Amino acid sequence: MPTRRTALLTLSCAALAAAVPAVRAQSGSGAERATFDLELADCGKALRRVARLFASGFGRDEADRLAREIDALPSEQRGHWTYTVGFEGGTATLVVQALVDELSMVDLDFITTPEIATRIRKAIGNLER
Repeated sequence: MPTRRTALLTLSCAALAAAVPAVRAQSGSGAERATFDLELADCGKALRRVARLFASGFGRDEADRLAREIDALPSEQRGHWTYTVGFEGGTATLVVQALVDELSMVDLDFITTPEIATRIRKAIGNLER
């Protein structure tokens, strides 16, 4: 009989598999994932850093709202959010997934274009524990 964690991982993989083709279709190129393990207390700061990368679609207000929603997630339940962001004169899809564990650590995933994923890694990589 599968454990709860196995079931959650299966659902997470299914959600990720569904998100990547949607990002590819909208971005016109392969989607890339940027993954971070952060303390819950650092999540808002990380999201605000990401918000600075975009001209529209995911600003400080959205970052703060998302941080509150992630903070409210039940332990071991994955959240999934999709944004259309303004980036360097065009638009792109930004998919954010978060899973908070019982120790208040957050697995934070961004699925987007390769260029944006690289910028996200640079923006918040030093917050990772």
